[in-house]
Amino acid sequence: MPTETQEIAAKLRSTVTRLTRQLRKQNVSSSFSNAELLTMSLLEQHGKMLSTELADLERVSKQAISQIINRLVEAKCVERQPSADDKRKTFISLTKLGEKHIIATRKIKEEWLVQTMEKIFSSEEIMLIQAFLPLLSRLVEHNGARV
Repeated sequence: MPTETQEIAAKLRSTVTRLTRQLRKQNVSSSFSNAELLTMSLLEQHGKMLSTELADLERVSKQAISQIINRLVEAKCVERQPSADDKRKTFISLTKLGEKHIIATRKIKEEWLVQTMEKIFSSEEIMLIQAFLPLLSRLVEHNGARV
């Protein structure tokens, strides 16, 4: 028999997954895949990174991240910069065009969320969501190993 925490965890996982799908559906006007948008977002958040660091953060193979980077370089959204210290290393960074794409995509998603939240939630319910956000952020930032 599942514990109360297991039941809550299952409901939270299901709800977050469905919300993520709804947010991804808002990308219909974007020519970029979700993986490409995630890569650009990570570069915006962390600055220049090695491809291996990106692969680790996204939990994808080095081959997969290389394909994503190649498409983004071709689209002029990211650029490669050789390391000044170690010529074997190449950093990946977001270009101004990539930054514009990320901002536009984020704006579309946030506008959908605002409109939806204001339509279906009372102001008190929106305040409850606001109160819950720090807890959810701690969960996301934990990034611990599997138990």
